[in-house]
Amino acid sequence: MEHRPPPAPHLAGTRRASAYRLRERRVAARFATVWDRAISMGRAHQFSIAMDRALNGVTIVRVLKGGAVDVSGGPDMAPSYATRAPLKRQRRQNDRAHAYLLSL
Repeated sequence: MEHRPPPAPHLAGTRRASAYRLRERRVAARFATVWDRAISMGRAHQFSIAMDRALNGVTIVRVLKGGAVDVSGGPDMAPSYATRAPLKRQRRQNDRAHAYLLSL
C-alpha cells in the first residue's frame, strides 16, 4: 500500500483554492517562484526514480501462505502499462465510432 503525504495547503493550515488564489496575486510573486521551483524539484525527483527503476529493475518480495518468502526481480513494467492503457481506450472509442458510421 502506497503512503501519500497530506497536501501542502493542508499542512500550511489553508485550503487548496486559497493557495491557488494567492499564487495568482501580483504581490505574491516570490510565493509563485517558490511554488514553481518545488514543482520542478518534484518532477526531477520522479524522473530520477523512474530512470533508476528502468535501468536497475525492481525487486518484489512476497510472503506466501505458510510463511514462505518469494523474491523476484525484473524490469519495472508499470510505465509501459500506463502508456498502453490510453491507447487501448482510444482504439475502443475509434472502433465504436467506426461501427456507428457503418450502421448509418
